Amino acid sequence: MFTKILVAVSTGSADTVLTSAIEAARKYDAQIVALHVVDPTPCYLGAADCNFDLIVEAMTAHGRKVVTHVRNVLDNQARTAEVRMVTLPMSGMTIGRAIAIVADETAADLILLGERSSFPWRWLSEDVASEVVRCSGRPIQVAADRINSRSAHRAGSHWADASTIRI
Repeated sequence: MFTKILVAVSTGSADTVLTSAIEAARKYDAQIVALHVVDPTPCYLGAADCNFDLIVEAMTAHGRKVVTHVRNVLDNQARTAEVRMVTLPMSGMTIGRAIAIVADETAADLILLGERSSFPWRWLSEDVASEVVRCSGRPIQVAADRINSRSAHRAGSHWADASTIRI
């Protein structure tokens, strides 16, 4: 059913999402394209006298460590895989749109995302899954980070229908 799976990897959900991607790739005999997006935009929220270039450089170096970890995990699983990293421009691009663009470039059949973080200030951050659905006509799967014992429907992966019109 799926021949290429794009898995968006963040620092907080790398292992959970990779595990789901490897399982799906085995199930469908699909290739994995792993993507890590570096977003320097939160740096704008800091003090005006900070060294912005130094912060972006540190974020990019950390992104390369994430990519190396992802590559090592996928190499150990003997799956056909490609690993990419994208650094967003200073304005005009969201993480979700970047994921949708790479999905188009790679002709991914499925986009696999990690579960949205639940930190108290999450209303400040982008809802990546909603943005991917808005920007892509491809199906997405959100891999749950943990199982909620009160809710049986969260025990597995969640599916979202991405049948919206591409904008």
